Amino acid sequence: MILDYLRSAHDHALGRPKTAFPTRYHYIEVLREDLARRNIGISRLGQHCLVLTDRTTNRELIVAVRYTTDRDLRLLAGRKQKRGSRIAFLIDDDYWAMLEDDKLRPDYRARLDLFLNGYFNQLNPLLDAVVAPSQQILARLPNLPGINMQPAHLSPSGDLSHFVNPDRIKMVFLGTSTHGTDFKKVAPGVDAALKANPRLHLTTLLGKRGEDLIPSGPQVTHMGDIFFPRFQRWLSAQRFHIGLAPYEPNPVNDGRSNLKFHQHALVGAAGLYTRTTPFLECVEEGRNGLILEHEPEAWEKGVEQLTEALPKCQDIASNTIEKCLSIGSPEEAVGGWQMLF
Repeated sequence: MILDYLRSAHDHALGRPKTAFPTRYHYIEVLREDLARRNIGISRLGQHCLVLTDRTTNRELIVAVRYTTDRDLRLLAGRKQKRGSRIAFLIDDDYWAMLEDDKLRPDYRARLDLFLNGYFNQLNPLLDAVVAPSQQILARLPNLPGINMQPAHLSPSGDLSHFVNPDRIKMVFLGTSTHGTDFKKVAPGVDAALKANPRLHLTTLLGKRGEDLIPSGPQVTHMGDIFFPRFQRWLSAQRFHIGLAPYEPNPVNDGRSNLKFHQHALVGAAGLYTRTTPFLECVEEGRNGLILEHEPEAWEKGVEQLTEALPKCQDIASNTIEKCLSIGSPEEAVGGWQMLF
């Protein structure tokens, strides 16, 4: 894990895309036991690729996860030529929309540009399929067979005992600093809700960027970015009452997955969402979440609505867990990967 972290930090310093540990986990590694039951193993290849091996047929599917390096490309070409391996590209963001979004950091867009206009041009001829969580992304690659796959659920426990007479009502925004602009728009509304109710507490992963929006204090904690394995362990141990997903409706966010919905289920939270495609496809208004306009006033009222009726908030959290178990079936995801062998 330490070597992975150092390699990722080195790539970041050189302006190269980092290893996509979250994507790898949520679409493949979380399925390890389910894949094993079908006699399919997982191994690594190069920096950005995972190999799914069907031990019954000896066939293999190599998945390039979000990016590739020069060495990855050589390994992929060699395996395809020598073993007849099939190769799929797993991409869970609309890179093309991101390149056109001037609200994203220039260094982040530069990394995407380096990949799309360099490495991807070499990867594309090797590909047999693309896997993505949105039709919007699949439409970017019409020359390839595509599978629309959402992340698998995170096995939420269903324990909602934190709703019983809580001293504090805990909110969380699980977006990293990359999503600071989305949070910035609604921050005044969230801040107003905090000031109106001293029982409320907000946790974010925005670090210094969060400090600039809502200063830390007795009701606010801003954590910095956490290396993914540690983050996943932390998240699995947390309980929150309200999950915030204030992503601005735009092409970038419309191309994302419904991962935040699954994360809210994992921490036992009722979610507040915007009118973006991934949430419109899974949130039933008032039953397993609230859909809000991307405006400060709407978020102030949304937070107040849930905090003033905690039993209703708990019902929404319970329904979120039920829904995520139905839409994030590991068996369905494994079936999707098997189709590509």
